[in-house]
This record gives sequence, structure tokens and C-alpha cells, in this order.
Amino acid sequence: MTPNTSPYSPDRPFTVARVVQWGEADPAGIVYTTQFLDYVMETVEAFWRERIGVSFYQLHQQHHLGSPTVSSRLDFQKPLRSGEAFTVELRIPRLSRSTITFSILGRNLAGEGCFTGELVSCIIDDQKVRSVAIPDWIRQPIETYRAATGADLD
Repeated sequence: MTPNTSPYSPDRPFTVARVVQWGEADPAGIVYTTQFLDYVMETVEAFWRERIGVSFYQLHQQHHLGSPTVSSRLDFQKPLRSGEAFTVELRIPRLSRSTITFSILGRNLAGEGCFTGELVSCIIDDQKVRSVAIPDWIRQPIETYRAATGADLD
């Protein structure tokens, strides 16, 4: 997976390039349905590393916070096939006291939408397993990204 490094804008969101691997597809060569959630999670994790500056492992081990998924949705428009290159775009339409809503768009190289998704995660205290307010060191890079990509701040 290779995140883009160019400046973000409404038409240039955080994007990860990917190629469908053989084991991610059924014998007909079409990606397994459950694999799409992995693509979404890989993109969200890359966003955390690249934009927030911390991996999920570091979030847990060093900051004693978690970011569990509390809701997910996937919709499919076109199949992806084994060996096919595609991109996954990430936007953040909503940011609340303790939740982050990630909006996902997967496109083939022709630019056609293949799948969309939404993932809502909640920031929690690992020790108490309770939601907490998103710390400023996490909130600030997200708000900066949202502003660059044209999202309205809550």
C-alpha cells in the first residue's frame, strides 16, 4: 500500500493504491465480499500512521487508547478482480466528541467507483474500556485534514 504524498484538497483526499492479491479472490477471480472491510481498515490504519503520526499499536501501547469500530457499512458498485489495481480514498465527514466517521470510496484505474463504505470508530480509554474525548493531538490533524478536503467541521 502506498499513500499519496501530495497536498490534500476536496478532489485529492488521502488515497491508498492497492492491487488485488490472488488469495483475496474466489476461484472466479472476484474479490471476496469480506475482503473489502480489510481494504477499508488498511486505509484507515494508513491514515492514522501518515496523518496522525501514530499506528494502532502505538495508540494502545504508548497512549493507552483504543479506536474500536462501532459501525461499518459497505456498498458495492463494480467487482474487483485478482491482479487488478485500484485506489481507496478516505474522507472524514463527521467528527464528534469521541467518534470519527470515515467515508471510503474504492475506484478502479478507470476511475469508476467499485465500492463505498463508512466506518465509525470511537476513541476509548484502554484501561476503563469507556469512550473519552478525542485528545487534541489526534483531533487537530483530523480537523486540518477535514478543512483541506472541504468537510464541514462539527
